[in-house]
Amino acid sequence: MITSIIFDFGNVFIEWDPRRLFQKIIPAGDMERFMREVWRYEWNDNLDRGATLADNARAMREKYPHHAGYIDYFHEHWRDSLGAVNPGSVALLSDLKRAGFRAYGLSNWSAETFATVRTDYVFFDWLDGIVISGEERVCKPDPAIYKILLERYALRASECLFIDDRQDNIDAALGLGIGGIQFRDAEQSRRELEAIGVL
Repeated sequence: MITSIIFDFGNVFIEWDPRRLFQKIIPAGDMERFMREVWRYEWNDNLDRGATLADNARAMREKYPHHAGYIDYFHEHWRDSLGAVNPGSVALLSDLKRAGFRAYGLSNWSAETFATVRTDYVFFDWLDGIVISGEERVCKPDPAIYKILLERYALRASECLFIDDRQDNIDAALGLGIGGIQFRDAEQSRRELEAIGVL
């Protein structure tokens, strides 16, 4: 029996795409190469694993001095990577809470930047607990971060269901006995919850 729903944050509740920010300064033809070679598996992962903005910017400038302008721009304008709140996801969370389910957050997010936006979104206050990768210094899909959530809030994996936009993160949850739904949009997620009798 499912008693607890665990949510990712980025692109589930809040649109997030660093291209929103970088498109202002990186030529369109260079964007995907930059994102693939510099951003995804190093720059962003460093932040998600607990590096501060200042320390990460310094390390990245040393390794990629030819990208120093991009690095400094991100440091100053990272909020521009955040987009709109998904009202359907907020409504889904509200309905789950009213139905008596506990709800938790599990997100790969810089501890420093999350702290600055934590109070900007009221729905975070509806959650019964939150685990942020930057605070724990371990990221999804590493099973360790799921175990932190389960142990910290005394949750049984078999009673939990995880909603995340990335299939590799869902697969890691499934490997621990946590149910999973890959988020594509709020209505699809709601339909899948209804199909298994959660709503």
